[in-house]
Formats: sequence, structure tokens, C-alpha cells
Amino acid sequence: MKKTTVISILLTFLFHCPAFSQTWQTETYNVSFTIKNAGISVNGKFTGLKSTLIFNPTNLAASSLKASVEPATIKTGIDMRDNDLQGEKYFNSDKYKVIEVASTKLYHKGTQYAGMFNVTIKGVTKQVEIPFEFKQSGNEAEFTGSFPLNRRDFGVGGRTLTMSDNLTVNIHIKAKK
Repeated sequence: MKKTTVISILLTFLFHCPAFSQTWQTETYNVSFTIKNAGISVNGKFTGLKSTLIFNPTNLAASSLKASVEPATIKTGIDMRDNDLQGEKYFNSDKYKVIEVASTKLYHKGTQYAGMFNVTIKGVTKQVEIPFEFKQSGNEAEFTGSFPLNRRDFGVGGRTLTMSDNLTVNIHIKAKK
């Protein structure tokens, strides 16, 4: 029993020491999306990103990525549309205050990285694979990823002939240790 406890303590120390996990603080970011509406690409973005980025490319098992934005911060360049998107039919930002993305597993995928993430929008959580690049230069790093979502999987908007069900989410984060 003592041997197991000593091993557990050693493993806990090893996986939580700085050599194994690296915490990154977000400096700047861009969280955007593109969706087709009536055949025209509509671009938008969210502000107010909150993140917890613990990432070490040589120890993905000890790494985790978590971020959230507030749907009330959506900007598409048209105020009337932004107000509509914050309403009940779309994001219902009065009731659902955050959109969250949290890794459950991170791994190598080709020359890049990827992870399985729980994506939660309007209280609905789906597992989504998100591929991303991680570039480090000293104490600075960039996380860049792009992934598709089906808005109807999360109850965002109803059936429509003009708006696509599918959209692309883009995330770019510059961070420092």
C-alpha cells in the first residue's frame, strides 16, 4: 500500500511540474465564423474570450484547452442581425450566457495536433474533433484552428431554405507563458 502511495505522489508531481505542463495566458485572439445565408457568406465574430490553456506538445496527456465566449458579444457588421442572433430563435443569450469549448483528449494528427472537445451551445453539448496548429517561439505561442459545426445540432435557428445548416468556426490565439 505504501509503494502505491509513493508512486501516486511521484506521478502527480511529475505530471504537474512545469516541465510537463505549460500554462499559457491569452494575449490576443480572434474567434470568428462563416456561414452562408441566401448564398452569400456571412462573417461574424465573438469577443470576451476567457481561456485556460495548459499545453505542452511533448506531454499531451497532461495538457488541456478550455475557452468560452458570450453569445451576447456576437458581431456581424449589421446591428439588426446581431440583435436577432442574440434572440431566442438563435443563441438566446439572455438564458444561455456562454458558449464553451473544452478538450477531453489531445493528440497528434499528422504534422499538427487535434483533440476531442466538448462544445456546448444553448445547453447542448456535442463532441467535436478540432484540429489545430501550435507554434511556439520562446515564451510566446500561437494556437490556430478551424472546424465545422452544424448549427441545428445545437438548436441554433430553425429550418430554413436560405441559411446553411453548416458553418465554419475559426480560432486564433496568441499567448505567453
